Amino acid sequence: MKFSGSAIVRSFTFAAVAAASATTMAGGSLDLSLSNSSVRVAWDATRVDTGLHVNAALVHETDEGNLLSGGLHVVDVRNAQSQSYIGVGGNLYGFVGGDIDYDGVALGVGAFGRYTLPEFPDLGVYGHLYYAPPVVAFADIKNLVDADVRIQYNVLPTAHLYTGYRLISLKVDDRDDRLEFADGIHFGIRLDF
Repeated sequence: MKFSGSAIVRSFTFAAVAAASATTMAGGSLDLSLSNSSVRVAWDATRVDTGLHVNAALVHETDEGNLLSGGLHVVDVRNAQSQSYIGVGGNLYGFVGGDIDYDGVALGVGAFGRYTLPEFPDLGVYGHLYYAPPVVAFADIKNLVDADVRIQYNVLPTAHLYTGYRLISLKVDDRDDRLEFADGIHFGIRLDF
């Protein structure tokens, strides 16, 4: 079963607009990261007075294609002054191959977290890890791993520069090795609003 790239993009766009319009968000953030061969743009926000956290992202890799994701998580909003921020939930991924002829959808479960160092309040670490097993991976995708770890520095209270390592790994049909997508060191900025 093949998924067309435009159908996946339309589905994710509809889902993101529906999620954003159905909730009142408490600000949010816009994230942009770059490497030699890839760019990632992401948005996330938490619903006012709840622990519902929504996010959407697009990763474009020069030769291998695009990976869209959108997710729902629960986060602890009891203490806004906490040094840690943790979310648990899932992301729906849509992959559209570029020079390679693979397309598919997968549902990854996992978590993300940020921690600010108490001794250095402008310095922090971030990481996320999601896994989509074969039972929730469709079309050409057999499973998917999405991992990222970063060190970030607060230039302003609402602007954060970071560097990190990203690994997106897909097991696809008719290929013995895993497809490493947009992996490697990246640099970026996150703007809170």
